[in-house]
Amino acid sequence: MNLTTKTFRVARWEFIERVKTKSFIIGLLLTPAIMGLFALGPALLQDTLTDVDVRVVAVHDGTGVVIDSLEAAMRRGPMLADGSPKFRIERVETADRPLEYIKADLDSALLRGRISAAVIIPPGTLDSHAVEYRSLNVSDIESISRLERRISEIISEHKIAHAGFDPVQVDLLTRATDMRTVRVSEEGEKESGFLESFGLSYVFLIMLMIMILTSGQMLVRSLVEEKSNRIVEVLVSSCSPTDLMLGKILGISMLGLVQLALWGLIGVVLVLALDIGNLPLDNIWLMLLYFVLGFLLYAAIFVAFGSLASTEQEAQQITGYLTMLLMLPIIIAFMATQSPNNPVLVILSMIPLLTPQMMFMRLPITTPPLWEIALSLLILVCSIIAVAWIAGKIFRTGILLTGKRPGLDEIVRWIRS
Repeated sequence: MNLTTKTFRVARWEFIERVKTKSFIIGLLLTPAIMGLFALGPALLQDTLTDVDVRVVAVHDGTGVVIDSLEAAMRRGPMLADGSPKFRIERVETADRPLEYIKADLDSALLRGRISAAVIIPPGTLDSHAVEYRSLNVSDIESISRLERRISEIISEHKIAHAGFDPVQVDLLTRATDMRTVRVSEEGEKESGFLESFGLSYVFLIMLMIMILTSGQMLVRSLVEEKSNRIVEVLVSSCSPTDLMLGKILGISMLGLVQLALWGLIGVVLVLALDIGNLPLDNIWLMLLYFVLGFLLYAAIFVAFGSLASTEQEAQQITGYLTMLLMLPIIIAFMATQSPNNPVLVILSMIPLLTPQMMFMRLPITTPPLWEIALSLLILVCSIIAVAWIAGKIFRTGILLTGKRPGLDEIVRWIRS
């Protein structure tokens, strides 16, 4: 397929017509804002959910050795905005009452809202380490984990002391190790961690998915609109279907590059503003190459399928199928970071429709062997050429077809012709 002057004219027209639309301008600015909201939203929401009232926790200590230390620990923190402790421990006097009666009284206090939670520490807890937490809300993981961890520490300290050891010395001897993570590559070493590597991979995955869906939907809808308004017949009369198809792909690709450039600039500004210096950028240019090639592959696929669609409903079905395929790498992203050279991931890296996304996940963590990179790029480029050739065959006939969608056997005949 040769790029002619008419191809570039179509590309220029497609680019100018799309870049002036309000939807493109809004999406250009709204997309990074939404991504920023997803990244910072949970932290901002957590700040708004900060407790302003003291949480009263009723504690029944059947051992008699936990309550004093627990009460002292909760007075030291965490604190509310006014400086008062977040948790206030309320002792539950047993008076030799059965445990069932004590639980019934605590449940009644919970239902009336007099206390926030109740902790039952049976007499055998020193041996079993079994404690019961009762509340109307058992999804407050932070509070439950804090109480559980502190009670466990108190019991362990008590048992250590009774075994004849100094708890302070034991704590010093068993102190956790602070491990510094250093990424080693042929270029040298660089301090980096999971969040930096995973974050960079995830940003590329999301950006590629957004660009493919937004630009692909725009391309498919423009084809449907031109077919329904008979504009495509005028276009084909002034240029060949191949020129029209390649021009549309180039135009949409230029549109995508504008988006990528702006989002990249915003990303650089954020990295500098937040002083994020540990990002694994050794293979950033290789990731950008996979990004561009992946976008071109999907653009050719959208052109092929879009030329077959005659209605908006059919266009939505087409983009829906591709959306499900694009979601697969995002689902397995976390698992892929644990073992980037897993044979399954290597195989998936050689499947053209998944090659860019798989490499996004692998490159920031550990550079794959050179033969894998070369082979995946070769397969991806050959796939783009093959898909563009097939798309050209389908586009040549399908763009002029209206009404009933052609069957698979008819599409095969177009490709063979």
